[in-house]
Parts: sequence; structure tokens; C-alpha cells
Amino acid sequence: MYHVMVICGDHSPLKEVDRWLSRNGFHVNISQSIDQAIKHYELDDFELLLIDADVAPDDALTKIKHQTFIIFDQRPSLNAAIEYMSKGANYFIPLPTDSDTVLAQVIAALEKPKQDKSIQSPTTPENISLFASSETSPSTPKLGSPESGIIGNSPAMHTLFDELVKVAKTDATVLVHGESGTGKELVAKSIHNLSKRKNNALISVNCAAIPENLIESELFGHEKGAFTGAVSARDGLIMAADEGTLFLDEIGELPLEAQARLLRVLQEGEIRRVGAVTSSHVDIRLVTATHRNLLQMVQNGMFREDLYYRLYVMELSVPALRERGEDISLIAKVLLEKACKKHDKALPRYTKTFDAAIRSHQWPGNVRELENALERAVILSPEGKLDAHNLKLKNREGHAIVTKTEHNDAASDTPSAFVIEGSTLDDYFKHFVLTHQHKMTETQLAQSLGISRKSLWERRQKLNIPRKVTEQK
Repeated sequence: MYHVMVICGDHSPLKEVDRWLSRNGFHVNISQSIDQAIKHYELDDFELLLIDADVAPDDALTKIKHQTFIIFDQRPSLNAAIEYMSKGANYFIPLPTDSDTVLAQVIAALEKPKQDKSIQSPTTPENISLFASSETSPSTPKLGSPESGIIGNSPAMHTLFDELVKVAKTDATVLVHGESGTGKELVAKSIHNLSKRKNNALISVNCAAIPENLIESELFGHEKGAFTGAVSARDGLIMAADEGTLFLDEIGELPLEAQARLLRVLQEGEIRRVGAVTSSHVDIRLVTATHRNLLQMVQNGMFREDLYYRLYVMELSVPALRERGEDISLIAKVLLEKACKKHDKALPRYTKTFDAAIRSHQWPGNVRELENALERAVILSPEGKLDAHNLKLKNREGHAIVTKTEHNDAASDTPSAFVIEGSTLDDYFKHFVLTHQHKMTETQLAQSLGISRKSLWERRQKLNIPRKVTEQK
């Protein structure tokens, strides 16, 4: 039995966690402050601490820096997430939350291998993900292996790996170019993990996901009172990447004003917060990525020419999935195992017929499209089997593609063709729920779909999917 300490005030929503966890077999104790918990308990007896940010002053957090803990915040923000993760938190969760989210993060924290807390590994919600390499071993997984994160053995990928290794040893600015879904962020992560900065943070920012009116504040920080809502001074994500690597994904979406500020960072190694009059020194290695033609954007006045030439020091091109030959099968098998684990399904046999369907598609959405298609096939196919028609593939025009699958009739060994009707992910969701709800509980349905029961209920309401009717006895 796991022992968990909940640290929160009397009126905190976090008190609900006691009931949720106890119901699932956890032994839970509650304290009203970190100091009280230290005074009355041996915290080493607890595998995990769950802490409300309202009772977590900075000086108290330093007393538990060697413990595994999760921070919950009733006033969540990007900067708060960064700060708490830098202080050693394993996860940052906004309040209020639901029992499924809490249970999933608690289990993840308990199963996560213990890491050296002196190596910070911050994180942020949704559009920003922060990485920090905790590997101090000189042995790094070989590029191209599943352990390295980038799978591939094709000539095109070997060319990329050769250039990547050479570039990673330097501090040169790198522009990663490739179609959407090819794995440009994985390339950036590999550059960082093979560089001399690997023990510091890699901060990955999706420029397209941050509202234009907030991106300068998020990247460069701001002074107190610089704009409405700026109640205190904050460092930006660029400063958080000091002595590490900053990865700007979709750099082509960066507004022109932010481009000018970024240019100064690259030229002078200085950063100035929004509303500040003085600058601070910053030492970052910049890696950017885009699927757009930046030179064409320069000619159209949508991207600064001086910044373009600052970014275009080294360029790495990530090949499209359709250009990678046998790699498609290698990647598919790894992603298939991942999808089965996610949906608690037995790993089915990967047949030649299924592989032929995978290999014949052009994959305009690249690895991301392949991952989604395999997840559909795992969800919709019978237990222990893969039906190619359940990939639900479409061409660039959105038309369904005829695929082949193995005939279920034992009298026939020849593949037969099925025409897939065009449908959206919502259609797949509705089909799955209506097909399985008579033999599965709501919890089982949610687990099979990889979502919480609350999300399942919300999607039912949105898509007008009726619940199964229970007969009255």
C-alpha cells in the first residue's frame, strides 16, 4: 500500500483527494502546512506528497526538495508551473480537477524512476513542454533506435543522423525543416541531448499555440505593471533556458514585433523584459523549426530578413515518412505497441496484409497521421486482431481509400476489399461508444478510449450519444 501525504488548507479543493485515493487503496494523511507535516510525521515514510500551492511558500519547499511531490494550484499560470517545477515538483495540476486526472498523475509520479533533483526538469501546460536530460551516463541511445526517440534505418535518416551528430557538438543555431508531423521536435531534443548543454533544460515552445498578445510576455518576461494583469515581475521562457537550449517550433508564426526582440537576443546575448528599461545577459543555444518556406515569407514581408539569416546557420531537413521505405514498418510496430498499452489491449499479430496497407499509403500527415491511424485500428478491430480497413485512411482530398483486409471466412484465404466511408474522429468515437456500451461500463469505455469518465460524459453531451438503457426489474 502506498502512503500519500496531502498538504492543504481546510477549504482547499485538494481535500477531496483524500476520499478519491482512499477509495483506490492508498493510505492518506492530511496536514495543513509543510512545516506541520515535517513536525508531526517522518516524510520519508511517504512515497508522495500532494501540496496545495496556497500553503507552499518558497522557503518551505526547500525543506522537501528531496521528496517526490505534486503541486496543485487554484490560480494556475504558465510562469507558476515553471517556477514550481524548477523547485523540484514532479507535476503541476490546476485546481479544481477530477479524480481520474489526480489518480493518473499520482500513479505516474509513483512509477517514475527517482531522479536527481539537482537537475531541474520543469514543465508547462499544453502548448509548452520542457525537457531536461537527467542522463549523466556517457552512453547515449543510438540514433535510429526506439530508445533514442527517433526511429529509422533508411538512407535519408542516416544522412540526417550524420549531420545531427556534427551539429550537436557545436553551439550553432539550427533551423530544422520538414513537413508537419515528421518529428522536428524529436530532432531538437536529440540535438540537445547530444550537446554539452544536455544537463541543463531544453525548453520547447510552440509559437503557433500562444496568443499573439501574450507571446512577447511569455518568451521575454515582463515587469510589474507592464500591462493589465501584470501584478508581479516574471522571467520569460528564454531566461528559463539560460545555459540550456531553446527550441522554437513553428518559428514562422512568430509575430514581427517578437522577431525583432529575438534578433537582439541572438545578436547581443541580451534580453529585456516587456516594460523594462535595462537588459539582462542570457546564454542560450537556439534551435528552430518550421514547415513553411521562410525565404518566401521574407520576400512577402512576413518574416524579418535579418532574423532569417541569423537562424539559417545550419539547416537539418527531416524527410517525409513516404520517403523512408522500410522505416514505415519499423515505426508502425513501435506505435502499435504504444497504442495497445494506452488502451489496455493485447498486442495483435502484425500481418503482411496489414503492413501492405500501411506501406501503400502516402501519409501526407507523416508520423502523426500514422500514429492516429494505428490508434483507430487498435480501438475498432476485434481483440487480438488488426483489420486494415479500420485504419480509416483518406487521401489529400479527404476521400476514403480502399484498403484490403484478411477475410474472416475460413473458406477463403484471399484478401477482400472494403470501401471505407469518409468519417471524422467524432464519428469514430460515436461508433465505438454505441458499439461497445452494451457490454462495457462507462469506466471501461473511458479507459479503452484513453480519456476520463468526465471527458466521456462531455463528449456524449456534445455528440448527443444516448446512454444504454437499463431495464427495470
